[in-house]
Amino acid sequence: MKFAKYIFVSLMLVTLFGCNDTNETEETINNSVSVNSSKTEEKKPPVNVDKKVIQNIDWEISETFNSGSYVMRGVPEKISFIDEPFKKSIVKKYMWHFWGDIPDGNLTVLAIREGGNEIVPALIVPSPEDERFVWTYDSPGGPNNGADAHLPSNLKLDEKGKWALLVYLGEDYFDNIVVEVS
Repeated sequence: MKFAKYIFVSLMLVTLFGCNDTNETEETINNSVSVNSSKTEEKKPPVNVDKKVIQNIDWEISETFNSGSYVMRGVPEKISFIDEPFKKSIVKKYMWHFWGDIPDGNLTVLAIREGGNEIVPALIVPSPEDERFVWTYDSPGGPNNGADAHLPSNLKLDEKGKWALLVYLGEDYFDNIVVEVS
């Protein structure tokens, strides 16, 4: 019965707001999380986000460990980037590293702030004229710094606090890294 009510309410909302000409910047994912697409030209992320992924985030800052001659932040022997502090609204370069069975496909990074319910892009394409957020970069390249694959990227988060970076390769959720933005 609840499901039927949900469908009825959803159809009513689509009927009421479906013809609205305004640019909508948020879309709901699984009734509890929204996507803020106002930061990017791409309307939606190219992956489907399962709300269980968000519900299962451990909000402890991801650990650091050594790989090669670098200190990494992430999940040892799975995913990390060379540790570099995140500063609010500052673009920095981060080198992603991947270990093990790495799915084929492009890197997609979705960011969600602790206590928030909005997914935003974190990847940046920097340019002197106009930096822009994107959901996706290329797929990882070959081995580097002791990892099986790597990929450089530019990241920016616009608010202070703890953020989970949800990492997808192709359409597959790979893992997340939690960082503190100061």
